[in-house]
Amino acid sequence: MGETARFAYLDGIRAVAIAAVLALHWVSWYVPLFHGGSIGVDVFFVLSGFIITTLLWRPEQAGYRAFVHRRVLRLYPALVGLVAGSVVLYAAVPWAPAGPVEVARRGVLVLTQASSVWATDQSGSLWLPGLQPFGQTWSLAVEWYFYLLWPLLVLLARRRGWSAARLARLTAVAVVALYLVALPLPTFPFYFGPLARFAELLAGGALALHLSAGARPTSRGGLPASVALAAIAAYALLGADGHSPVYGFVGIPVGVAATLVLVHHGYAGGAGPTRSPVHRLLSHPAVAAVGRCSYSLYLWHVVPFLLLEDAPAPRLVLGPIAVAAAVGLTWLSFRWLERPFLRGRSDALRPAAAGLTSGSRAAAPRPRPAR
Repeated sequence: MGETARFAYLDGIRAVAIAAVLALHWVSWYVPLFHGGSIGVDVFFVLSGFIITTLLWRPEQAGYRAFVHRRVLRLYPALVGLVAGSVVLYAAVPWAPAGPVEVARRGVLVLTQASSVWATDQSGSLWLPGLQPFGQTWSLAVEWYFYLLWPLLVLLARRRGWSAARLARLTAVAVVALYLVALPLPTFPFYFGPLARFAELLAGGALALHLSAGARPTSRGGLPASVALAAIAAYALLGADGHSPVYGFVGIPVGVAATLVLVHHGYAGGAGPTRSPVHRLLSHPAVAAVGRCSYSLYLWHVVPFLLLEDAPAPRLVLGPIAVAAAVGLTWLSFRWLERPFLRGRSDALRPAAAGLTSGSRAAAPRPRPAR
């Protein structure tokens, strides 16, 4: 599998995640299905943990400050655009559910990454009416807490000469411990809080370290990946939402396990015609393109719906208008606020750069001081 195909494949997994989220927030407007679309957030967390840990374990990783700086450049332009654009839209629409000053105040919670803490203290709808139109940013806040803490531990382990295999084992133990500690929590702290979400992020990190330790990703055909993709789709269609204990006991384990299988399959798949149907599907240019835009799409996908919810028109009319507006805003955000700050990562995620060479038992990369 070539470098470009691998990067496209990971973007394809992002497309699966955002499709589940869109089904939850768009399609369930009209039909009593897709309440399990929150599984898309689980897919995002696991994939993010895998990619971030793979990049952190590279020998050429420059250090903690450089990592955080890259994260800020990657994520904040589109986030600032969301806040500024929403203030303008809420000022322009006469039936907007909140005034621009209130929206700006809520935007401060978003830009300071306090939205997850705020959400954890609330009760009621997952739509978080007191934080809209930025309720969806709670997951970004959780990721930022992870970005500030996990790199310190990874870089410290590298400096002390730990092997990737050793850190992978300890990370796997932390995954189980955090998940079990989070399970008894009430619905909102469990769903929005960092414990269960850190477990998902670390699950992806454990896989990255396992592969970086020299484990050979062996392909057993496309059946496990097909089952994993079908499991995500089935839960998104028929599963319970974040209010239900079913989500904690079934949704999260299914989402984490299925994503790990899909990622592992992407690194085990062969090139050209030997690739499985799942690999060909997720690497398809159209699917990968959706995945590449998934961050901006996630930021903007609910804003037009919330803005038009009280508009004097039937939902059958408002829905397509809201979707079209979300797609347009996504394109503007990606084109002007994301793409200028993107850098090619297929080189960083290929086996040689990530330590995933099929013929080696790679030890920990040579430590270098964090700068």
